[in-house]
Amino acid sequence: MSSTSSKTFLRGALVLAIAAMISKMLGSVYTVLLQNVIGDSGMGLYQMAYPIYATLLVISTAGFPVAVSKYVSEYTALGDVASAKKIYHVSFALLSVVGFLCAVSLYLSAGFFARISGDPKAIYAIQAIAPALFVVPAMSTMRGYFQGWQMMNPTAVSQVVEQFVRVATILIGAYVVLHFGFGDAFAAAAAAFGAVSGGIAGFLVMAYYFWRYRKKAEDGGSKRFQTKQVTKVHVPLSTVQILKRLLYYAIPVSLGALVIPLTSNVDALTVTNLLKQEGLSQLAATRDFGLLAGRAFKLMMLPAALAGSIGTALMPSVSQANALRQEQDTSTRILLGMRVAILFSLPAAVGLFILGKPIDIALFQNSAGYHSIEILGAATFFSSVQIALAASLQGLGAVYIPLRSLLVGTILKVALNFLLVPHFGIDGAAIATTVSYTVAAAMNFMSLRRLVGPSISMTKMLWKPAFATFVMGAFTFAVYRQWDHLGLSVDPRIDAFLVTAVGVSVGIVVYVFMLVVAGSVTATELSAMPKVGVPLVRFFRRMGMIA
Repeated sequence: MSSTSSKTFLRGALVLAIAAMISKMLGSVYTVLLQNVIGDSGMGLYQMAYPIYATLLVISTAGFPVAVSKYVSEYTALGDVASAKKIYHVSFALLSVVGFLCAVSLYLSAGFFARISGDPKAIYAIQAIAPALFVVPAMSTMRGYFQGWQMMNPTAVSQVVEQFVRVATILIGAYVVLHFGFGDAFAAAAAAFGAVSGGIAGFLVMAYYFWRYRKKAEDGGSKRFQTKQVTKVHVPLSTVQILKRLLYYAIPVSLGALVIPLTSNVDALTVTNLLKQEGLSQLAATRDFGLLAGRAFKLMMLPAALAGSIGTALMPSVSQANALRQEQDTSTRILLGMRVAILFSLPAAVGLFILGKPIDIALFQNSAGYHSIEILGAATFFSSVQIALAASLQGLGAVYIPLRSLLVGTILKVALNFLLVPHFGIDGAAIATTVSYTVAAAMNFMSLRRLVGPSISMTKMLWKPAFATFVMGAFTFAVYRQWDHLGLSVDPRIDAFLVTAVGVSVGIVVYVFMLVVAGSVTATELSAMPKVGVPLVRFFRRMGMIA
């Protein structure tokens, strides 16, 4: 893999990771503020609408953006830009029609969904969010097209703009509606409409990029892939052929995307009932489930979002090399993607394990859920690795393997919940989640080894980051344990925030330093980091620590 290809992938992955972090932080902020604005009742109505929308969005999008990204990357690698463009146009038209039908169907059936959700007043929020099903799938197809060209900036910018406009609409809309005395049902509807305004904003950003940069990408891509290894083959694809290829790839990806929220629903359907069977009251069981779902799982999902960004950049990169039958390059790209996922997720997992208690207090005022946070630290690592492995398999065309692994993991999760929750409470559910992701990751890894060969070695990828993480963990633990002896305590929550901030800061510095010392990152990889990469390379070169 050339240094240019390596840098392109790394820069794309990091740009998407930064966008994901910004979006997650905005999401965390609005959740707290919206609760204060519309109260528990309004929040309940809003939460009745959003899961229905999210499920229909997965169905209406049906994995098409990922499929578009894969096939665009393959055909551009072969120099067949015409087929890549046709794939995009067919997908955009199809998802626009499907999205429109889903939006109309949800709007007309809002009363039904409100009744089965338990509160007829939820109809307004469901109707308000329905139009987003028309806008978002089309926007996602445009993102997939640019990702196929390995241009990640359009996706990153549109994600941040979409989330910013969404959050602004949610908070301002809910406040204004309540200010004029319309009640919590309409305030929840105003908040739900944020998905529509955010989707429109993201779509407009993508439309701008499409108008401004599409020709440049297509022309540049044509020249980039005109090598001696590439013979331009312009075999015209019919619309039916394109649809068959897209559906073959998109359906298992979509089902895999549905399995992930299904895993969360396993806890929603089992944990509270199992706790009540063990003698807990309804209030206590619901409270414990809130500790698991509202604290531990939310913290686990941030590194998973970063891994998803890596997967988004990795899949078309692997697909491109695989289309050219470049086995060595394919293996190198998979290894690089795996290394990046490990480099991000391993220290995050250890950090959550060591600082679980102060993080819990800093964010949620008490330490009632910190045991689950510590346990799910391990799940953070295995879920991130599983996502990167799934992206590699999808890039190779093995789309059903990640789906099978997730299904096995989910079945195991259900069984372990019934076995462990009665004995260990919500910690048992956290253990079950960790085991399920571990099994899914192991299954994906073994399948990838069979497809690619022994060049994919987890031991080689792990030992240097593990060494750096061990040293980082020792320093972070020392900061945590010695904090009380400094006599700086003012307030338990402020104290927890400070020890978390200092521990994380020290950990990051030590971790990056040890990665360079161990030779786990190269100058090319460091320089791919936006803004800070080149200065870091200069600093380490002056120190004589990097070539």
